[in-house]
Amino acid sequence: MNSIIKIAAGEIGTKEIKGHEHNPRILEYQEMTGLDFGNDDIAWCSIFANWCALQAGLPQSHQSLARSWLKVGRKTSFPVPGDVVVLWRVSPDSWQGHVGFFMGFSHDGKSVFILGGNQNDEVNIRKYDIERVLQYRRLKPTSDLEVPVGYLRKGESNHNVKLLQLILVELEFLDDVADGVFGNNTEKALKKFQREHGITVDGIYGSESRGVLEEIL
Repeated sequence: MNSIIKIAAGEIGTKEIKGHEHNPRILEYQEMTGLDFGNDDIAWCSIFANWCALQAGLPQSHQSLARSWLKVGRKTSFPVPGDVVVLWRVSPDSWQGHVGFFMGFSHDGKSVFILGGNQNDEVNIRKYDIERVLQYRRLKPTSDLEVPVGYLRKGESNHNVKLLQLILVELEFLDDVADGVFGNNTEKALKKFQREHGITVDGIYGSESRGVLEEIL
């Protein structure tokens, strides 16, 4: 699997064509990700991020909105090159944003360098104010994890509970061993997962939680 940074860096210099024509490479990003708008005039930073993730075999947001990446991978406070950076645009509370890949911080710690698409209408590395960062997200291949079936709640003990625990550990919601026993720690971790993904927070593994995990995995 190629590094997502290597993949993205290989596209540096790809830029929009002014006027009625459109860059066929940007149209290819759209076609391959299923986010096909047929032109390079739309905001395509998330489309580029999806294309890079697709090439690297990593989870995608499958959406053209930059903030859709706030639900992909797992949140991290200590980004490394290749992690996703989601920025706000217009205001922190608006729906608008920007997404790209973390490259590093400035010496004064006030800026973050991002490799991304649609940065001044092209793929490049650009410096952004760190105060605009909403989250850093880490993408990891998770296809080897099996989504548990059925409904699970505190007090149960079986193989499906262990599968759920393995996923919660992998996504860093659970800091514990996967022993197959649905105890207090597993319930707290599941509630945290539910809260972060905007679904019913009840500590019970059911159809809502399973649907989100299937999308992630």
